[in-house]
Amino acid sequence: MRNIPARRFAALLLAAVLMPVVSTLACQVPDAAPITPFDGVRMTGFEAARSRGLAEALLSENAADRALVSTLFAPGETPISQMPDGNYRCRTIKLGGLLPLTTYTQFACTVSNAGARIEKLTGSQRFSGNLLPSDGGGLFYWGALHYGDETAMDYSADPERSQVGCLYKVAGKPVRYRLELPFPRFESTHDVIEMVPTR
Repeated sequence: MRNIPARRFAALLLAAVLMPVVSTLACQVPDAAPITPFDGVRMTGFEAARSRGLAEALLSENAADRALVSTLFAPGETPISQMPDGNYRCRTIKLGGLLPLTTYTQFACTVSNAGARIEKLTGSQRFSGNLLPSDGGGLFYWGALHYGDETAMDYSADPERSQVGCLYKVAGKPVRYRLELPFPRFESTHDVIEMVPTR
């Protein structure tokens, strides 16, 4: 037990060193996105949520999960103005919160309507929402969580289910994207959805 504070300090220090490299593109909330004041506060704290979530994730003892997080953040980002329509494999990665790092299996997601609509189609927890270009070089997302036995919900229909975040294209190959959701209502500090185009 004596080594836990030391590990936590080392993780926080490493995250502080890595963040200037990781956080190359900002994500601004477009004027056309009708988000609530509460979600505006969440977006204001976006960088803090990411930094804290990554620091907590470094405390995980699962090397494979830590490596996955590294592949999504270490390469940096490529600016995009639209995500291609199509089918994607997606999985949720929870940074911090109840556990340091939790990685789920892959499920089916889709992007449609000329890159303006995104949906998670399978799994017990699903989401659907909208994408708009952000001045920072990513895409702003606002949508809502719903469960597998429910129909999709509109943003702000239930504030407990509302989500906001930013979607980035990870630099390099293979092609992959990450959707980041700061300060989710449940379980974690910062959620990341890895998205990989299906062939």
